[in-house]
Amino acid sequence: MQYPKGNIRILILILGVGLMQSCAVKKPATGEELQKRAFANFILPSTWQNCSDTIPIKENWLSVFNDPLLDTLVGEALVYNPDIRISSARIEQANGYVLSAQAALKPALSILGRGTSKMGGDFNSGLNGAVFSASWEIDLWGKLRNVRNAEESNLAALEGEVSFAKLSLAANVARFYYLASETYLQIQLAKQMLGVSSEMRDITQKRYDIGVGTEIDVVQSDANLNRLKDGLKQIELAYANQLRALELLLGRYPAGDIEVKNNLKVIHTTTPAGIPMQILERRPDVLAAQQRFNAAFYRVGEAQAARLPNLRLTAGFGLIDSDLLVLASDFSNPITSIGGELIAPIYQGGVLKANVYIRTAQQKQVVEEYRRAVLNAMADVEGTLDQVHTVDEREQFLKLAVQSNQRAFELEQQRFEVGQVDMRGLIAQQMDLFRSEVELLRIRGEKIVQRINLYLALGGSM
Repeated sequence: MQYPKGNIRILILILGVGLMQSCAVKKPATGEELQKRAFANFILPSTWQNCSDTIPIKENWLSVFNDPLLDTLVGEALVYNPDIRISSARIEQANGYVLSAQAALKPALSILGRGTSKMGGDFNSGLNGAVFSASWEIDLWGKLRNVRNAEESNLAALEGEVSFAKLSLAANVARFYYLASETYLQIQLAKQMLGVSSEMRDITQKRYDIGVGTEIDVVQSDANLNRLKDGLKQIELAYANQLRALELLLGRYPAGDIEVKNNLKVIHTTTPAGIPMQILERRPDVLAAQQRFNAAFYRVGEAQAARLPNLRLTAGFGLIDSDLLVLASDFSNPITSIGGELIAPIYQGGVLKANVYIRTAQQKQVVEEYRRAVLNAMADVEGTLDQVHTVDEREQFLKLAVQSNQRAFELEQQRFEVGQVDMRGLIAQQMDLFRSEVELLRIRGEKIVQRINLYLALGGSM
């Protein structure tokens, strides 16, 4: 069957006019333009305040630790962590919105078939046949394209946020992993101190038995021994809690029996920090904030286009027959139809204008949110660089403190054994040594944690 030539000419004319009149969708500000809007009161420096080198940032920061067990645990967390799985479901939803917005730009096709007996219950049941119909909204002013672009930007923003969430998760796994290792070493140190205290208790008892020592020395050594036992129990509880926290990050049952590496990596090298401008291109949360701005920009375009006329084309083809009704004599099968409808909003109480106002205000908001995200990222890096330098210097001081306390304790032991001092001085010197060793152990753990924090602040890949 052939369509009437007149209808075809009308369809071609409407399509041609619609396509020619379709205006191009405006693009949002570039990253550089957005930065100018967001940072009108300052210019990003060429180097970090707390780091003058401009060595490029390392990728795959987990490889720096060269720990296959840690790599395995991070990989497990990225698969089974509940928060990450929830975020992945949100990405799937956002992708569905993108597909829906893309579909709105395409023609809609449908077919209706109907067949009934002569005893059908309603008047229309006397009609039999099938009709194929098509409709297509011509996106003259870019409303549908703006919707599509907004959803694509929203998806990209969500992907950036999830990417940063994964970086944060990997950093948390690494932190708990090394904090648990540090606490395990504290347990070993406490047990060592407990052994020394037990030996001191035996010596004190022997001195008392032969009449050289005093009862107060025996009582004080007992008190010191029990105090160290209590401290050991507290450290063991902290260790179990850290293991359970790590298991929760991995999506495991918190049984407190996960395996960790019971030593701390010694870090001698510095971490390249690059330049501040690189953060705008690396940090997933900053890139997500930029995509949020893009989405808000397209939402403004959508609201503006909604105030303009809307053109929809329709077409149909079908066959209709009836056993009950007598069709008009000039009715011919198959039936064809081609048409269009133009809807132009005239007055709707100011709703469409208000929508433009709302979307414009939202766009201003996301500019400030982008500004906040960048400033927070810069503060993360500057603050962590300062922490890294401070921790490195403190480690050197604590090494010297441990050496001095170790020597002082040895001298105090010798004086106690010959009766020059009592137990109180020896216990005090032992606790000074224990505290300084624990502080050195903690600062070495903190050194690893601050390196992890710096890698997270700098963004990039794992």
